[in-house]
Amino acid sequence: MQGKHLAYRPDIDGLRALAVLAVTIFHFNKQWLPGGFVGVDVFFVISGFLITGIIYGKGPNFSFADFYGRRVRRILPAAAFVTIVTLIAGSFLLLPADVKSLSESAIGATLSAANIYYWLFLDTGYFAASSDTVPLLHMWSLGVEEQFYLIWPALMIIAMKVGGKRLLVATGVILAIGSFAVSEYFLARDPSFAYYMLPSRAGELLVGALLFLWQDSRRIPASAANVAGAVGLAMVAGSILYLDEKNGFPGVRSIIPSLGAALLILSGTNQRNLLSRIFGNPVARYVGLRSFSLYLWHWPVLAFYRYAYGEPTLSGGIACALLMCLLTLISYHLIETPFRARTPMWLITKAGPIIATSAGVMVLGYVLVKNNGYWPTAAGAAYKREISLHDYNTKPASRFPFNCQMMQYDPKKWTEDQCVNGDKTVPAQTLLWGDSNAAHYVGYLKAVGENAHFSIRNISHSSCPPVRDTKGLLGPDRAKSCNDFNERAFAESKNYRTVILGASWAAYAVKGGKEKFADTIAELAGNHNQVIIALNVPVFVGLDRMCTAKAIRIPGMNCPATAMTPDQGESEVNLYLKELASQYANVTTFDVRPQICKNGTCSAYDKDTLLYFDSGHISMVGSEIIGRSVVESGQVPQPIAALGQSARSVGQHVED
Repeated sequence: MQGKHLAYRPDIDGLRALAVLAVTIFHFNKQWLPGGFVGVDVFFVISGFLITGIIYGKGPNFSFADFYGRRVRRILPAAAFVTIVTLIAGSFLLLPADVKSLSESAIGATLSAANIYYWLFLDTGYFAASSDTVPLLHMWSLGVEEQFYLIWPALMIIAMKVGGKRLLVATGVILAIGSFAVSEYFLARDPSFAYYMLPSRAGELLVGALLFLWQDSRRIPASAANVAGAVGLAMVAGSILYLDEKNGFPGVRSIIPSLGAALLILSGTNQRNLLSRIFGNPVARYVGLRSFSLYLWHWPVLAFYRYAYGEPTLSGGIACALLMCLLTLISYHLIETPFRARTPMWLITKAGPIIATSAGVMVLGYVLVKNNGYWPTAAGAAYKREISLHDYNTKPASRFPFNCQMMQYDPKKWTEDQCVNGDKTVPAQTLLWGDSNAAHYVGYLKAVGENAHFSIRNISHSSCPPVRDTKGLLGPDRAKSCNDFNERAFAESKNYRTVILGASWAAYAVKGGKEKFADTIAELAGNHNQVIIALNVPVFVGLDRMCTAKAIRIPGMNCPATAMTPDQGESEVNLYLKELASQYANVTTFDVRPQICKNGTCSAYDKDTLLYFDSGHISMVGSEIIGRSVVESGQVPQPIAALGQSARSVGQHVED
């Protein structure tokens, strides 16, 4: 090692500014800079370059204690500050399950293992929409860097002692190639591993390391620096503008922004070239010096906003940007900068607060995890009761014992008393049969039946269309159970005066199910059943079931407004089913659309009460609310009202 100090490079601060702005803009709106996420790769290259320069430049005077002391003072104060503030804020704003996950991730981040935590436990990929509301997700990159810092310095020292610079370079080349190969290999097999883990990301850091080792003994002419800078800028800018997540990342595609960043750093070794002056200008340096704090704060701000209010509006985006800037300045001037310098008593005055803050995160995180995301206080207990009530009001039909919905066929359901709803004092002359889209009408029919004095036996099988031939409509793992269920249902249907069929008609129709629907209706109509087709309910894409639960604590939320859409008219599959029903005298349809879509607008809410469980299913409570509303308003559909008349006539016949 040469024993030279690494000189300050203002252009590298400018490159940091480019990287952090690319990442921040990408996280505001992916459409603005589709490849803005490669800013993280640029950061990795810069880190690899600088860290290698620091270690190599110390020569025989290198000290692990001094090196890690500098890393602690540089990274941990701001990171720990952001982590604990985010955890405390999240414990009051997020739902309990999300608080628990946040607490676990905060502990992982404190242990420099956020990337490992998200690889193992995040149930979506980094680019998935739901990842946008995970407040500490961005800490994965710090985990990668910190793990790299634990390994690379020791490898450098060993390689230099055993074989000198030549072995060090060879080691770096082999590891870099291996890392990019690992990244590409896992891209299809385990995308989360490829994205989050050091073995697949080390190559980017090593590109920076190898750059330092290559250029350390070379002088770069201004002309060569200009060419390198132009090519590097084109590679980085092209990656930011044209790369996207559709084909997976990182993989070998990460080589493009990594080499581009390396060329930009290389061009800056000659400070007289044009790009060095551009990247080293005061504005770029100002942003670059604060890039770490901006990176730390931009993501939690956006994650909390999206969690509560969805995608930022113009005013929401401006508010987020202003808050990011304020928190960045606070973090940079009050935390990051004061802690960075080494002072004689730094182990007490600086390491002490860092350790205390980290310990606070660990203790607070542990308490919240053990209490399933609730504070162990009286207020926490009251909040738990509110959440439990919300969960009951919005849970799916399948969670209610009087709804006989099966995941696997169970013949006993055909005779169980709990499967009969409505007025149980009269015989059940109606069968409700289908999948979950039949089951979510149970509450509606129960409410109407109790008032109109008829009873219904309900029985359904999840993801099972009510047809004879299910081939092509569902996976082979469900075929036998579904076919056995339907076989019995066709036989049992002959014992009922009326059969109500419900299914996810639209989903099966796109798989070629229309002819099979027609065959089912023809068979049931031929058996002289009265047949009622329960149509699909209006769909609310992106519906947030937990919105009203979030609104308990988060101010300014207007949940009904987020679940309101213009009425686009009846769906294509519902129109098909109405046409199909019109071909038979004993076949009709019914739906709850008139209660959901009024005056040109469809809403998943009845005033402030959510009627849906998810985008395409009404909840059991919502189903009962709609049922009671049609009874109270006298708007019970004629086919359903007729069930009461049939039940009364059956009862009279029995008495006679």
